[in-house]
Amino acid sequence: MNIRLLSIIPVVVLALAKPAAGQDAKIQIRALLNDPSKRTAELFVGKPGESMTPLQLAEEGFTEPQQVTLEDGTLKLFSSATVDKTNPQASLAGSVKIPASFTRVMLIIVPGGKGRAPYLMVPINDDPKSFPWGESRALNMTAVDFALEVGDQKLVLPGGKITEVPKVTKVDEYNRAQTNFYYKQGDQWVIAAERQMQYVSSLRRVFLIYKSENALAPDVRTILDQPPPVFENAR
Repeated sequence: MNIRLLSIIPVVVLALAKPAAGQDAKIQIRALLNDPSKRTAELFVGKPGESMTPLQLAEEGFTEPQQVTLEDGTLKLFSSATVDKTNPQASLAGSVKIPASFTRVMLIIVPGGKGRAPYLMVPINDDPKSFPWGESRALNMTAVDFALEVGDQKLVLPGGKITEVPKVTKVDEYNRAQTNFYYKQGDQWVIAAERQMQYVSSLRRVFLIYKSENALAPDVRTILDQPPPVFENAR
C-alpha cells in the first residue's frame, strides 16, 4: 500500500516544502479551532491599516467557506480588529505560508505553545481532487509516532506529519469499522483511543492528534466533514 506523508511541522514549527501562493492571492478557507482551554476566540484577517474581517469559527466542525487574501503567500491572523500598520507584529496571532497549489484550504488552528505566537496553523488541501470524499487525513501534532489500525489498514502516523488514510473498505453491514489509535512509549505501543466509526463515500474525516498543556497523554479528535447541502431551484 502506498501511503503518502505530507510534512507539516518539525515537532511544533510549521514547515511546508512547496512554494507559497503569490502576493495578494485569494484563497477559500474553512477554519477549525482546537483549543481545549478556550472553545472560541476572536481572530481577524485582513491587511494592517485597513478594515479587518472576523475569522469565522465554529465550536464543532469546519466553518462555511470564507475568502481571504494572502500577503506574500502568507495567511496572517490578528488578535484585534484594529491593527497598527506600522507595528502589525504587536497584534499578530499567527501566520502560515500557503502552498501555491492550494486554492481551497481546511485551516486547523491550535495553541502555539510557550515562546511562540499565540496560534499555530496547519493548512490541509480542501480540493476533493487532492482530498477525495471517503478518505481521511491524520494530522499528528505531537513529537510522538502514532499508529492507526482501521479495517484492514495498519498505518504509522509519524509525529509532525499529515498522513493520507485511504478509503476504508473492510466494514460491516452498517459500514462500520473498528478504529484504534496507538502511540509509541519506549518500545511499546500504547492504546490512545478505541472507536467504532462509520465509513461512507459521502464523508471525509480529519483525525487530529494533539497533546494539551499539562495533559498526561495525547488525545485524538475526530472531525467529520460532509458536502454542503444542495437545494433544488424553487419552481
